[in-house]
Parts: sequence; structure tokens; C-alpha cells
Amino acid sequence: MRRQRELKIMHVDAFTDIPFGGNPATVVLGANHISKENLLKISREFNVRETVFVSSSNRADFKFRYMTPNGELGFSGHPTIAAFHALIQEGLVEVVQDVNMCTLETSTGVLDVEIVRNDTTGNHEVQILHSTPSFMEAYDPKDYAEALGLTLADFSTINPIQTVSTGTPHLMIPVSTQRALDNISPDWKRLVELGQDADYVSVQVFTHDVRDVTSDFQVRHFAPRLGVNEDPVSGSGAGAMAGYILKYGLMDPSVPVTSIVVEQGHYVGRPGNVFVEVTGDRENISQVRVGGTAVLILRGTLFL
Repeated sequence: MRRQRELKIMHVDAFTDIPFGGNPATVVLGANHISKENLLKISREFNVRETVFVSSSNRADFKFRYMTPNGELGFSGHPTIAAFHALIQEGLVEVVQDVNMCTLETSTGVLDVEIVRNDTTGNHEVQILHSTPSFMEAYDPKDYAEALGLTLADFSTINPIQTVSTGTPHLMIPVSTQRALDNISPDWKRLVELGQDADYVSVQVFTHDVRDVTSDFQVRHFAPRLGVNEDPVSGSGAGAMAGYILKYGLMDPSVPVTSIVVEQGHYVGRPGNVFVEVTGDRENISQVRVGGTAVLILRGTLFL
């Protein structure tokens, strides 16, 4: 009988402090020397939106690879939050300072990650430093109103329907009220068609009309091209949105840092929060940090 390799696995809900909220991810530790074929097989076995594989790195403290059942991603926010939470739980990252620095190698480059200690809850916040925002193509609002089952009256006509990226490009669509979010009824085929030759990977619809008084914006996020019709909570979407918010004056900036709390996931029964910090003003955004907490749901052993 062939000797099996044993790997630690953890199932973690990210961007939440409540079990079964936020965005779920499976974390596989000690993932050095796993072939890409087996990475994909493992991801399909667990069949969650994303599985993150943690291994050692010659360039950073850790190396992460991100897999969906359909293939590999260069980077994703919520499994990064989940993986660092798992590393903390396993004692592989020590949280001894108020702010603890780590570096992370991904296929898109090396990122800085900060872990902000919370002695009150013991649930430390993981913050990921994103790229400065890039403002890209603008699109016809009529096309997206029709594809989302809305009217042009639901959109903010002052600001463009535009792609923004802080590492991953998302199309930003501001709407006036929560009712507009309620009324979204996507034409999935049309959304896929619109995104086919576009410069974005998914669509972020958001409003200043929030459920919780501690939040600043409420979001729905659609990624049918990636096989995810509605994503519960998107960290990269929140980072890009924060750049859009400041550039177009949807929120007054604070000096030196503007803090934005994003609520998401209510429409799929997985509420969560993303915490974004933006340094700069509408003319010069120098830094975007996207953070969140996480909850361990399951710990086990994978036999490979």
C-alpha cells in the first residue's frame, strides 16, 4: 500500500466574526511540492469557491496559491484573510506586537500583510496592502441597468460606470438606495456577454444606503465569468470601490487615513464586513489597505 502524505486543512469563514457568515475558504497548510494537477483535484474535492495552499517561500514569509474548482487565480482577498487566520491558530504566525508585519508571495508578486492585535476579542484583524487604484474603462449605464434588471433611475447618473483596480479589476456601479440592491434580478447570460471583452473580472454594485449604522456602504458583487454568480464578500472589490469612492467624492476624506466599513453578503445569507483604509485624497491616493477578521469552522487532516 502506498504511503499517504498527511496535510493539515482548515475551513475558515473570512470577513466575519460569526460562524457561517462572510466568505468561506479551505486552507491547506504545508503545501510544498503538490503538483498543479493535485491542487486542482483537492480544490474540486472540497468544492468551495476558493482553496488556498500555503507553502514556504524564498522571497517572503509564506507563499500562497489560490485555486477554484475551475482553475488557478493569481490572488484573492478572502482566502488570504482565511489563511493568515489559520496560520495564527496553528501558532505559525505570532501576534506579539500591536501591529505584526508579514510578507506574502503570490503569482502576482510579493505583498505586505499586517496583523493588528485585538486583545479584547482575540480575533486579530488581517490587513492586506493593495496597489494604488487604477481607473480604467467606462461603460454605458444602459447596458448594465438592463443586465441587472434595473432602470437608469436606480443609478447615480453623476458618476461613471467604470472599472477600477487595486490589483484585480472590478466594474464599479453606484446605485442610489438599498431598494435598488433589493431589485437586482441579473440576466446572467447578458452579464457574461458584457464582460467577455471587457477589462474587468466582476461587477460591484454598491450604495451609501446601509443596514447597520456602523457601516458606510452596502454591496452586492457578481462574478458569473468566474463561475460565482454572487460572491458573499469581496475584499478586492472593496479595495477598488474605496478608490472610486474617494475619487468621485462619495465620501469626504479624512486626514491622513479615511476608514470605510463595507457590509456585504446579506443577499446570500452570509453577512460580513470589510474594513478599508485609504491614505490620501481624491487627487492623490497613495495607499489602500483591505482588512477583515475570520472564524475557524473546521480543522482536519488531508490524506494525499
